[in-house]
Amino acid sequence: MGIEEARRIIMNHFANAARRFGLSELYGYIYGVLFFADEPLSLGEIAEKTGYSISHVSSALKLLESVGLVTRVKKPGDKKAYFTAIKNLKEWRKAAYYNKLLEDIHQTKINVQKALEEIKNDKSEEAQKIREKLKFMLKRNEITEKIVKLLIRSDEEKLLEKLILYLEELEKEELKKESK
Repeated sequence: MGIEEARRIIMNHFANAARRFGLSELYGYIYGVLFFADEPLSLGEIAEKTGYSISHVSSALKLLESVGLVTRVKKPGDKKAYFTAIKNLKEWRKAAYYNKLLEDIHQTKINVQKALEEIKNDKSEEAQKIREKLKFMLKRNEITEKIVKLLIRSDEEKLLEKLILYLEELEKEELKKESK
């Protein structure tokens, strides 16, 4: 069993990760097939290995390619498109997770600005309360965007290690204050 069981575990992991992002498990299975492939695979080969139809696999590959998890490659003298997965899980996380976060941050900004525009001339107390909440939301959204962009541009591991050290130091300071 060994190798096949190990592959099955990781394939299921990718399928479950896709579900957590609100996608069909197909996306995870495609990524898994490409992750384990030694060479780029054609659309037909991916469909055969996943058991899904070529049309479903084709649609899923377009999305995976658009978020940077899969790369389309051409083989010399062959008209077919072949696909390969990003094998560096750090890059996979950046492509899938951080880009999704940036998309949400952008959409939040648009919607909050629309909501502010709707109440800009309303002088009521309720409108003022809502404006304050929305402005706070925009400010937090900007901070979140800066953090995500830093994570994308930086050596994530070093940045997170420094963040942990800083947070631990803050925690120590708080404990000192409480004990006084």
